[in-house]
Amino acid sequence: MSEHTGIYYSENTALKDIALLDPALFNKGISLYEVLRVQDNCCLFLEDHLQRLQESVHLSGFSYTVDLSRFRVLLGNLISKNRLHQGNIKLVLHFTPPDSHDVYAYFIPHAYPAPSMYAEGVDTALFRASRSNPNVKRLVPEIREKINHILLANNLYEVLLVNNNSITEGSRSNVFFVQGDRVITPPGDLVLKGITRHKVISLCNTLNFKLFEKTVSPRQLREMDAVFLTGTSPKILGIRKIGSLAFSVSNPIIHSLSEAYDGLIAAYIQLHSIGS
Repeated sequence: MSEHTGIYYSENTALKDIALLDPALFNKGISLYEVLRVQDNCCLFLEDHLQRLQESVHLSGFSYTVDLSRFRVLLGNLISKNRLHQGNIKLVLHFTPPDSHDVYAYFIPHAYPAPSMYAEGVDTALFRASRSNPNVKRLVPEIREKINHILLANNLYEVLLVNNNSITEGSRSNVFFVQGDRVITPPGDLVLKGITRHKVISLCNTLNFKLFEKTVSPRQLREMDAVFLTGTSPKILGIRKIGSLAFSVSNPIIHSLSEAYDGLIAAYIQLHSIGS
C-alpha cells in the first residue's frame, strides 16, 4: 500500500505533485509528526495537535516554533488543492544535522473502523516493547514495520505494548480500562499523550466518571469489565479480545463517552466552520 494519497503534498510552503514525495527521506535525521483527522474540511482539534508537536520539538532538544496561523493556512491549502474533505493528514517536521528542518504535510491512507467494529469490538494482543521517550511522537520505521507484520499475520486491529509488566498503550492508540464504575488509563509519563486520550479524560470529569491514572499488568486484565482504545482514526473503540481473553463491548461507560466525544467533534466543526 502506498504511504501517501491525494494529488499534492506540501513541502514547507510549496505544493508539489505527490509523485515527487519519497517517504524514504524520513529514514535519515529525526522526524517528529502528527496525524490529523480531516472531517468536513476541518482538521479536528488542530490546536491540541500543534501544541503536542511543539512539546515533541522541545523534548527532542530542537529549537523550532510551531506557528498555529502558519500551519492552519498550510493545511487549509493542502485540503483545498486536493479536494479531499475527509481523511487523514500526516504532518512531519524533519530535522537533519546540523540544523536543517523542513515541514511536510500529505494525505495518507486511512482505515476508519466499520460500524460492525464499534458494535462488536476488535481483536488485539499484547506485545512487549517500550518507547525510548513516550511523550515524543517520532517516526521509528523498523518498529512500525515489525508491528504491522504482527497485525497482518494474526488478523489483529492493534497490539498493546507491555513494558516492565505494565500495559502502557497501543502501537498507535491509547488504552482505557473499565472496572465497575471506574475508568483506568496508564499514567501520562508512560505513554504518548494522545489528543483523543486527553479529550476522554476531560469527558470523564464532565460526566462524573471516576478516573484513575495507574498501571495495569497483564495479570490484572481478568479484573476488568471492558477495555477500549482511543485515537485519531478509531475515536473510541471497544476491544473484544486481548489474546484469548474476551471483554464486553456493550458497556454503558464506553457508550456514554462515545456519544459525548462525537458531540465534541460536531461542536468543533461548527465553531471552525463559522470562523472560516
